[in-house]
This record gives sequence, C-alpha cells and structure tokens, in this order.
Amino acid sequence: MVFQVDRKARTTKPALSAFPYEIHRGTPVWKVVDKAISDLVENGDLAESTPREYIVGYICKKLQRLLPKTDA
Repeated sequence: MVFQVDRKARTTKPALSAFPYEIHRGTPVWKVVDKAISDLVENGDLAESTPREYIVGYICKKLQRLLPKTDA
C-alpha cells in the first residue's frame, strides 16, 4: 500500500489509487466476472456504457463481501 504524508497535519494516509479496483484485478473472481460479462455482451444481452474494468471491479468488490476470506 502506498501512503502520502500531509506535512501540515503531520499525518499519513493511504494514497489514492489510480484505479480503485486494482486489488481485484487478475483474481479468479475477476476472470469469471469478466468472462460472464463478455458472454452477455457477445449474445446481445448486455450493452456496456462504462469501461469494462470498472464494471468488473465493482462486481468483484461486492462479491468479496460474500465470499469467505482466505489467507492467500
């Protein structure tokens, strides 16, 4: 995790990531969700109006709350 230092307040806080769902990218869940969305788009069942990585990332974030945590 990257931190930024606020010199005036003398505090440290996590720096804003360029992509909010980076932690999920490349995970098995990401791959399954991305494939499912691809299938729906290819079949004409879904039209994307937001970049794919944000759609997949958001769904992964929501699913993470339901999946059991692992130490991996």
